[in-house]
Amino acid sequence: MRAHISKATKAKCVEKKVGICVIPGGLTPYLQAGDIGIYSSFKAKLSEFINSWKLSDDVQYTRGGNPRLPSVERVASWVRSAWETVPDSVVNKSVAAAGFSSDGTQWHIARHDV
Repeated sequence: MRAHISKATKAKCVEKKVGICVIPGGLTPYLQAGDIGIYSSFKAKLSEFINSWKLSDDVQYTRGGNPRLPSVERVASWVRSAWETVPDSVVNKSVAAAGFSSDGTQWHIARHDV
């Protein structure tokens, strides 16, 4: 997938004054701290909120019997609450495992020929 580096995406980033950094293929597991440990803690808690909601009386249904989506506000509150439960230690360990430290020469990317 190359949508994240399309001309339209680049133009939007320039318009919004957002810098772009493309991670070369094959390096994602080494450079993305979220993939290393953060997401599992976050997703576990988020799943608890979703499952609790599914079992609650708050779910509204369509005439066809399908559940309606929860409100954006509710989902945003779940995301915020789930993120707040991720310990700083998990974030710090994941960032370190991704090869990022206060010393840039120790970053994985600095030790690879890219």
